[in-house]
Amino acid sequence: MNRYHVTDPIVKDLESYLAKYISFADTCYSLPLALWTIGTFLFTEFDTFPYVVITSTTKRSGKSRLSEVLSFACSNPRPFGAMTPATVFNSMEGDANPTLFFDEAEVLSSEAASTMRAVLNMGYRRGQSVPRMDRGIVKEFPTYCPKVFILIGDVSDTLKDRSIMVRMKRGTPALRFIFEPVRAEGGVLRERITSLLTDVTIGALSEAFQNHKGLTFLTDRDEELWTSLFVIASVFCPDRMDELSRYAVDIATEKTQESYRYVNLLGEEKKAEDDEYAIRLLADVHALLHGHAALETRVLLDKLKALPTSPWRKFRGDGLTVRNMADMLSRFGVAPVLIRFGPRQQNNVKRGYKASEVAEAIKKGAH
Repeated sequence: MNRYHVTDPIVKDLESYLAKYISFADTCYSLPLALWTIGTFLFTEFDTFPYVVITSTTKRSGKSRLSEVLSFACSNPRPFGAMTPATVFNSMEGDANPTLFFDEAEVLSSEAASTMRAVLNMGYRRGQSVPRMDRGIVKEFPTYCPKVFILIGDVSDTLKDRSIMVRMKRGTPALRFIFEPVRAEGGVLRERITSLLTDVTIGALSEAFQNHKGLTFLTDRDEELWTSLFVIASVFCPDRMDELSRYAVDIATEKTQESYRYVNLLGEEKKAEDDEYAIRLLADVHALLHGHAALETRVLLDKLKALPTSPWRKFRGDGLTVRNMADMLSRFGVAPVLIRFGPRQQNNVKRGYKASEVAEAIKKGAH
């Protein structure tokens, strides 16, 4: 049995790099993505190599940011937005070990979509090609290389069947993304990966691949997809095979969830937006109630709109209303109640919000 392994902590460092700039919806993604990044330099050593699909049900969930951060460390990244079939085929044929990134993959043109279906059907497997006319003659273009697809919503069964699915949700990363420093950091990692690919390392990977016993806990197709990552792990981080097994099962099993239709996506987008604003409102109300036992609803509303960086002046177009405020805060168990403001002999009973109720909602972790 091959006992050689790389001592450089490149896998851990790739995970740390991703974690700084990406807020993952689940902890299961960073290890497979780190191994996949290393695999973009090594995919020709394997019979198959999985695609990565980065998707979400809402906008602003970090999909494009993740693809960008990945591309800085991957082998020979080639981004495509408004792609043409000719450009894609020429990149796959002419570039050395390219990693193709397709952003907004849900809006491909009809010709490109038809072409990409042919590429997707075979492009995860070594030795496959697609015939295309080139200057009047039929030419076979190779299709095997790492590919990343970024889109909102679900993907076709063909793409899902050949991919590691990374589902993103809105969140706040640990560090602010600034293009040049992050690109430089990714470039350093890329150089480290390249320096580790010695003849000894390649030989160890080849031996591990030939001796691989299979992944019986996965279905046939998922076993085919994940084998390359397990082989890479056996050389670069052999102590984490059990961890990788758990993640592989979770990610593969998640594919069984019901596909999102367009109407579902609209609902998810609206819910995410509502949640985001409700949490912001609760935090703002909590800050404004500091030093007060309670505030009258109308007074609180005016104070909210007076905040310099407030979204409440133009919320829903016409500005936050009493009803908007009550609806959003009710999800946290906060509601306006009758409160006496001023001396008891005066008729100063009005609806307002108690600081204690808002503080309790914050304490429960609503923020």
